[in-house]
Order: sequence, then C-alpha cells, then structure tokens
Amino acid sequence: MVPSTLEDPFHKIILKYSSERLEFLKEFSSQYGYNGRIDSIRENEYPQLKDSVYLDHSGATVYAKSVVSSFANDLTNNLFGNPHSYNPSSQLTSQRVELIRARILKHFNTNPGEYQVIFTQNASAAIKLVGEAFPWINGQSSFKYLRESHNSVIGLRRFAEENNSPVIQALTEEDLESSFKNIHEYPIKDNLHPEINHETVYNLFAYPAQCNFSGQRFPIKWTQMIKRLDSDKSKTLVLLDAAAYVATSPLSLADKDTSPDFVAISFYKIFGFPTGLGALLVKTELTPILKKRYFGGGTIRAVAYDRLWQEFRENLSDRYEDGTINFLEIISLEHAFNSMERIYMNFCNIKNHVTSLSSYLYKRMNSLLHWNGSPVCVIHANNDFSDSSIQGPVFNFNVKRADGSWVGYLEVEKLASVHGIHVRTGGFCNPGCLSRWVNVNSDQVMANYKTGKVCGDDHDIHNGKPTGSIRISLGAMSTIDDVLIWLDFFNTYFVESIPPCKISQNGGIDTNITYSNQSNFVVERVTLFPIKSCHGFIIPPSSSWPVTSQGLLYDREWMLVNLRTGKALSQKIYPRMTLIHPVVFRDKELLVISAPGQDPLQINLDEYPDDIDSSTTCSSQVCGDKIETFIYTSPHITNWFTNFLGIPCRLARQPPITNDENNFIQSRRFIKSHLDVPLTNSHLSLSNESPFLLISRNSVNHVNEMILENENKDESIVADCFRANILIKTTCEYEEDEWKMIRIGEQVFKLIGPCRRCHMICINHETAEKIKEPYSTLAKYRRFKGKIYFGQHMIHVAELSNSPFEIKSGAKIEVLEKFQDQQEIFK
Repeated sequence: MVPSTLEDPFHKIILKYSSERLEFLKEFSSQYGYNGRIDSIRENEYPQLKDSVYLDHSGATVYAKSVVSSFANDLTNNLFGNPHSYNPSSQLTSQRVELIRARILKHFNTNPGEYQVIFTQNASAAIKLVGEAFPWINGQSSFKYLRESHNSVIGLRRFAEENNSPVIQALTEEDLESSFKNIHEYPIKDNLHPEINHETVYNLFAYPAQCNFSGQRFPIKWTQMIKRLDSDKSKTLVLLDAAAYVATSPLSLADKDTSPDFVAISFYKIFGFPTGLGALLVKTELTPILKKRYFGGGTIRAVAYDRLWQEFRENLSDRYEDGTINFLEIISLEHAFNSMERIYMNFCNIKNHVTSLSSYLYKRMNSLLHWNGSPVCVIHANNDFSDSSIQGPVFNFNVKRADGSWVGYLEVEKLASVHGIHVRTGGFCNPGCLSRWVNVNSDQVMANYKTGKVCGDDHDIHNGKPTGSIRISLGAMSTIDDVLIWLDFFNTYFVESIPPCKISQNGGIDTNITYSNQSNFVVERVTLFPIKSCHGFIIPPSSSWPVTSQGLLYDREWMLVNLRTGKALSQKIYPRMTLIHPVVFRDKELLVISAPGQDPLQINLDEYPDDIDSSTTCSSQVCGDKIETFIYTSPHITNWFTNFLGIPCRLARQPPITNDENNFIQSRRFIKSHLDVPLTNSHLSLSNESPFLLISRNSVNHVNEMILENENKDESIVADCFRANILIKTTCEYEEDEWKMIRIGEQVFKLIGPCRRCHMICINHETAEKIKEPYSTLAKYRRFKGKIYFGQHMIHVAELSNSPFEIKSGAKIEVLEKFQDQQEIFK
C-alpha cells in the first residue's frame, strides 16, 4: 500500500516504482518497517517530513512529535529550578537528572559502579574533556588514533603536543591488525584493569565505533586487544567515539574486558532532540588519575579565594560538570527515551530496519551504469552493506560522467535541494577518509589551501579531481519511499542513458540558425539591481540609462553585509531580500528603498565617506572575494534592514572604481576567469561574475513550455527570476547562445560566456517563496559538464560604441558576430 503521507510530486514517483517497492517489502519483510508500522509512524510522529526526503541522519536525525509534546507538557506542569539550590524546584530537578543518568547507563547495559555520566555540550566537548582530564606524562605519554577518526578526535593531538608526546600517530586498520597478529605471545592477564598506579605512564588511543564519513564500523573488542599489549609501566586508555554508531545500533558496555575507558556520545544523533547536549561515559575506576584543571561553580567542596587551594568533589559527574548543567534539556531525555522505546521497542529493531534499507540502496546504486557501461558511482566502501557489524547505514560516494569526468558534489546537492531531498556533501570533518577514499592526501590539502580551497567552500572540483564527496545516511524513521525517490532523482539527472550528441533540441543549440528577420530583435526591458540580491528596478521605457565598463550606472553598487562575519548577504539564504525594492531617482540624487511594513528609506547617491560622518570602511566578502567597502553605520539604516530581514546586517557601498595605486581604497573584484574577457577590462562591481547579463524572452517562454511538459503547471516562472539587466525579444529561443558581438542601439557589447545558474532562480521575486523551478527543468535541458546555463554575460565595448553611452527599452539589436562551433560556446 502506498502511504497517504506522500503527496505530489513524491506520490507519483512512488506509484512509478510500485513494483520495486513490493519486491523490496517481500525481500526484507522480517527486517524492515517495525512489523508494518513504519508508514503510520511516519504519519503520526514525523509530520515535518511530509514534503521532504531527509537523507542526512548522520548530520542530525529527526525528532519525534511525541518527544516535543510530552516535554512541553512536562515543562508547563512542573517547576524546575537550578540544581545547585536546595529548594523544592531545585530538588525536583536534581532527582530527575539523576534518574536520567541511570537511564543512560541502563541503555548502554552498565551501571554507576562501572561508569559515570558527565554531561557535555556535544560529543566534541566530551572528547575534548578527555584531552583536558587525561593524565599526560610530559615527554612520555603517546597519542594514537585511527585514520578514519573525526576531526574532534584528531584535535586531541593538540593536548599531546602541549605535553611533548614522543608519539602522535594516525593508525590504519592494517597497522592495528599487524600489532595484534602476535598477540598470542602475550600472556592473558587475569586482570585487565589492575589497581591504579600513579607511577604508570598512560597513553591514549582513540577510534570511532562507526566512521562518520563512510559508515564503516570497527570492533569494540579492540579495547581488549590493545590492553593486552600493556606493560607494568605503560598502559593505554581507550576512547571510543560512539556518536555515529549509537544513533542506529545498541551498544553494550557490560563486558569489562572489551568496554572502553571513555565513550563519547551526542543525544541529537540518537533522538534528534535535544541538541546542544552530549555526554562522556567514564570508567569509575579512573577517578583517582584524571586531572582536574579549570573549575567552575558546583565542582568543588571548598575553595580559598586568596591562595592556591581548593578541594574538588569526589563524584566524577560533580567534579567535571563546571557551572550549571543544561538541566532542562537533560530532563527532555526522559521523554526522548520513552518515545523511542514506545515507537521502536529497541535499537535492535532500528538496526535491522536501517540495514535493510542501506543494503538495498547499495545494491541499486552499485548497479547504475552509463550508456557505455561505465559505472556512475564510485562508492566509498569495501562491503555490500548487508552486515551491520561492519557497516552502518551511511552511503558515501562520488559521481562520474560517461566520459570519465567527475561530477562536483555541490552539483548533486544543489539539484537535490530544489527537489526537497536533503543530503550532505563535502569532506565531513574527516581528512583521513578524504585521503583514503577520495585520494585527497595531506600534501594536496595543504597545496589546495594555498590556492584558496578551505573547508565549507564551493570548490568541489580542483584540478579535475573532487575535493569531497556525497553522503546519504539513513535513520530509524527512513522509509523505502525515501530511497526510491532518491533513486528516481539520481537516475533522472546523473545517469546518461544515451550517447552524447549535439545538445538536445529541448533547450539546446542549433548552430545552423539563420537570422531571417533581425529587425525583430529588440530590447524589451532594462533592469537595474542597485542592492545586491534585492529586487530589481525596471528603468522606465522612456528613459535612457548610462552604461559604464562596470555595468549599468548604480547596478549592484550596494550590498547588505552580515554584521558578524562581514560576508555579503545572499537571497539564497535570506529570500526576503527580494521583497526589498530599491528605486533610483537620478534627478533627485536619491536611492529610495521600500519593503513591506517598513517606512521608505532614503540614501543620497552622491554621498561617500568623505562627505558623511555615518560611514566608515571595512573589509567585506563577496562571492569569496575580499574587498574594501564603505559601511553605513547610521543606526537608523542598520535597524531598517536588520528589523526587516531578522539578521543583524549593515548597508555597504562599493567605492568608485579606480586604477590609481595611491588611492587609499580600490576595487579588488574582477570579472571571473572562466569568462572570455581581456584582463585590461576586468573590473567588476558587486555582481557575481560580469558587468551585464542578457536573457531572451523567447528562451524564458521555452523554459515554461518545458515546465508544462513535465506537468509542473503551478511552477511556471517569469523572466524576473533570472535577474538579468537586459531582457530581449528575438525570433527563436536560445539563439543568443551563438552571439559573439552585438549592437544594442548605439552601444556595442561583447558576449563573454553563458551564465552559470544556481538555485537562487527558484525564489519567487514577489512572494519570496522557494520552488524547484526553473532550476529543475534547466538541469535536464541546459546542463553541460555539470553547469546549468541560461543567459549571456556581456561587457561594453566603448571603442566601438557611440557617445553618449546609454541604453533604453525598445532599442534595436543587431548581431555583429556569432560562434560557428558549439564547443566554443560552452567551453
């Protein structure tokens, strides 16, 4: 039965794959779906997933509705006070917190005699606490970690460095197995946990139970193997990063011989809520050797304010939880555990459920081939995902085209996003796996950094090689429908089923176009975008507008800057920016800005910092470029934009372009290097790539025809979404792709390359709502080598133009030169 919770367009996709769905249910009936309850679970407990396909459970799983509602009811019916007080509300808090500590230990099949629970901000904070409290012996204690460790584990080496550790080493599985190979020669100790000896040198080994990058799982028994290598004077304590593992699998700490000394967990990975709460489970027997350094409120029994004397509390939890704990979120864990047990019964059921889905996903993705037989996916795993003891529900991969070139991971993520599919891309804070699976070793990371590549940027292909990958991760509430919708999407956009030919007629190019009636080529509209990412100002048809080498006069001369980061705000992140309407009144020398619910704001066009006291200069960032801008620091201006957008921001203005090296502030922005433009004419305003952008009404109409063909009747688009300066009318769609040089009225323009599109074109410019069109359709018909193209970038050729340099609506267009080779257009 197809679930009723999936509506158009997802519902149609599920119907399309109904036979595959039935085959899956038949094959995995004993593992999948919690005895047939998964669809009702999704409908009743996870309504927030109704219009989404969520495949980033390793990032954060989804919280159940009942957790939030029961917790809210608890908060409104009970009074919880600070546990450091002794009044009734505080005592209630303390009681509930202690019950949760016991509940956590029970969940991991252990007890307070064996482990203590120390609450932290997250798993990273738990790992950091190990480094802070570890009994480092200066110049003697070593630190080793598994290559597949998260950055949070690798970061412990900073503590090792500070303590002059003689060995700081990343180990591979092979390194460990080699050291274990002759372990039979070592006598089995009767007691793997002897009494603490303060003269012993303690070493630290850390590894993940499950790799956050690939989902590979590593043996819990490694703890026992490592401890059998101990000597009387040198012992290794083991830290297990269990954050990823315990999200979908049970972890038992009952066996004293195999259980690690420290276990780091994060609760939002398990329950989705609460966030900002993790824990470090520490073996109770380690209490005498751990080192307390900083101390905060609640962690001491007595302290002298004027001398170096204090006595710490004896219990590990009391000693290491500095300040007031996050007691309300800790109390919410009771509701999270209750809901999880009521919905899923136990984590064995969750493990079986996600294993069935991940093994099916692997099978289908691994079988995908292009028309020439080459595999579509390079999968970063060495198993078939059927054995949950060695593989978690995490599928990491890269994509190749039929010609062997790589598809950038951001291309996949952007397309998935506009289709309501949530995935994760990048390096996943795991440089060891990046080296192992994506072949980006440390030398390459360092070299890439020198050329500007940093974590979290948009450089997904560097020198022809991927700099990261795509990760799909499944959770307790994932369904076969999620997987089928993903497979349909991926097949549609990334599997090449037919050999390449001339670009498709649907949205493509015919280089044999003949211009039978160029007299019909005319400018329909000229649009100015004074403030970057805000609404455009249409130049009145009766008015001519000045043309400069940097674009239309006042085009993208202002921007909004994040008050904290200095980065330019983008409509992609803050879609309400499109509701900000700037209008230029040249005769009054005013920029008048309006927005719903706001009084009009006026900015003088001719005022720069030399003229007004309320501006200053500061460094800003636009599309990765660092530039100097003039900042309006007037509280009235700042509050106007901040109040409307809900993000602290300021208005900034680009200084006048100058080549004078003695000028104290200069433009540092240039036309992007992938466009065909000489360096002598490369200054750029705050626009993304070039001074002028041209699109055709005929091409816009054709995109709408394609959208209707795909039955997306409610998502037809208007030309405004492409944010072009010049909208023209011609005789055929996409003929502007061929043009090399044109004359508009008395002005000559060189076309320097097609415009690469992002999903900002999916924002309705009148409502600020996000839809999937036209990005989705363009991705099918206008995507070449991973880039989606629509419209043409231009520069003004002053030496071939007549003065005055102006342009207006109604101007005739003459094609002076065009490309002869299709490959030359999209090079």
